[in-house]
Amino acid sequence: MEHEGHRARLRERFVRAGLDAFAPHEVLELLLTYAIPRRDTKPIAYALMNRFGSLHAVLQASPEELMLVNGVGETAASLLSMMMPLFRAYRRSLEDEAPVVKNQLQCLRYCESLFEGERFEKFYVICLDAQMRRINTVLISTGDVAEVRVYARHIVSALSQCNAMGAIITHNHPGGTAMPSAEDIMLTNNVGQLLDGIGVRLYDHLIVAPQETFSFRSGGLLGEETGAATQAAQNLDRVLPAVREELYRAGTIPKTREET
Repeated sequence: MEHEGHRARLRERFVRAGLDAFAPHEVLELLLTYAIPRRDTKPIAYALMNRFGSLHAVLQASPEELMLVNGVGETAASLLSMMMPLFRAYRRSLEDEAPVVKNQLQCLRYCESLFEGERFEKFYVICLDAQMRRINTVLISTGDVAEVRVYARHIVSALSQCNAMGAIITHNHPGGTAMPSAEDIMLTNNVGQLLDGIGVRLYDHLIVAPQETFSFRSGGLLGEETGAATQAAQNLDRVLPAVREELYRAGTIPKTREET
């Protein structure tokens, strides 16, 4: 059959030159040949692109969403929806080869690897020993596309269970920018104070968005003494003025003398 020859040519192209010369729909065609054995996968690939608009949107879709496209059954949907978790596992495996958090860039890359292509908001705590080696990475909570509920006591519990001496907390904003909300800042302040009380240092809070990552420490919102609300207030003028006003109204940070 003609489409059998097309399948063979697609696979030969991949073996010979990789995916660099493949159009997005051809990447999907190739993937689908491994899940749909006796059918032309080109029309299905085009239908997926038309419905979701891009290759990354197809790979981020849930199996239920994928099966709404004619020709995509359970096996094909499972294969496609497996790709992004596979990429995340690959990146985490690479980062796990360097267990010491040596610098900000390494920390940023590791946190980004946790959220590669993630559609829902998640919150992790990275547990560190006294030499800044990663002991464990614990998923604290999972939310919807816009919100995740975090309880500080769960973070403290995760750190206590592995006798951590330091911590990095991180979560993602899958549908927006990496800039922190008022709730993000208040949570960081509260967690920092709790960790101070049990002798654990909060090194950073990283927020990962599709196009950027925000570091509380680099942004001036995390001082050497965690929970330093006055220092955070001074830096908010540069980072996020609207959030500063919201924190004032909530009574979380004090106004400076010039503003009273």
